[in-house]
Amino acid sequence: MGEQLFLERYFWFDQEIRSRQYPNAAKLSRRFECSPKTAQRSIEFFRCRLHAPLAYDPVRRGFYYDDPDFQLSCMRLSEQELLSLLVSKKLLSDAAAGPLGDELGHIAGKLGVMLSEHVPPHADPDRAFSFRSSEFNPANPSLFQCVSNALLMSRPLSFRYYSPASNSFTARTVEPHHLVNYMGTWHLIAFCRLRSDWRDFLLSRIVDCQAANEGFSPRPESDWRPLLTETFGIFQNRDNFPVTIRFSPLRARWVRGQVWHKNQQAEEMPDGALQLTIPVSHAAEIMMEILKHGAQAEVLEPSWLREKVKNEIENMRKKYLHVGR
Repeated sequence: MGEQLFLERYFWFDQEIRSRQYPNAAKLSRRFECSPKTAQRSIEFFRCRLHAPLAYDPVRRGFYYDDPDFQLSCMRLSEQELLSLLVSKKLLSDAAAGPLGDELGHIAGKLGVMLSEHVPPHADPDRAFSFRSSEFNPANPSLFQCVSNALLMSRPLSFRYYSPASNSFTARTVEPHHLVNYMGTWHLIAFCRLRSDWRDFLLSRIVDCQAANEGFSPRPESDWRPLLTETFGIFQNRDNFPVTIRFSPLRARWVRGQVWHKNQQAEEMPDGALQLTIPVSHAAEIMMEILKHGAQAEVLEPSWLREKVKNEIENMRKKYLHVGR
């Protein structure tokens, strides 16, 4: 099927028939830059597998439908299916500014064409829906392509990785297993041969990336999946611990109903406050989340995390002691 979507040629062929253009194998071949034999096989697939009532007009040298009421089964969309596709098209378009770039925008455009005859004239999905991210680290499109290709082909990656903590680069060779977009930032979950362990790499911190020619045998998903989903956030460690946070009655109105983690436990307090307990494996990330709620959130457990938050607040207070004096 080359670079075209598998069903796109069938949507196009169907639309050509409905607009009385009488398409044939030659037109299909030119439109999708495929061989005449491939075009002919597509038409036969259209007739035999999709049960299209194709008839050939020798005068116009093209096909038409014997049954004018025929519709492709994939075009018989329910209201909910149509809504889902419209939202998906808009999300694809908005996400195209990221590392998927032109390819994702191209797919969104194709989806729009396929949906055109189902959408009321006044409908405007681009104005109705949007997708936004903030404070994310964009990835270089060519780097994203290199990493994603290596991931799909199970080929090791070699690169230099920047650490903000040490302000330095280290050479790494890794076995890529999963790409996840977290809050707009792409992360690579890979087995690091230097550390002999699983690591989470931000694509925005990777430079000089190259894929090896030889492949590797992917490790069991059970080895890395828990590191991604067992605890709160994206920063993961082997050990985890429960964190209990008390939200004031005022803040509880906003926090109530939020999902911080699938295994969270929420307890309603008599005064209207909310106690939320979630599994955590990295103190820094949960501290950032707690501190953004200011005095409306209080760490109850564990005691050592409560002390870390208290010290951070004290250090913040010292920063502002002489402001404006």
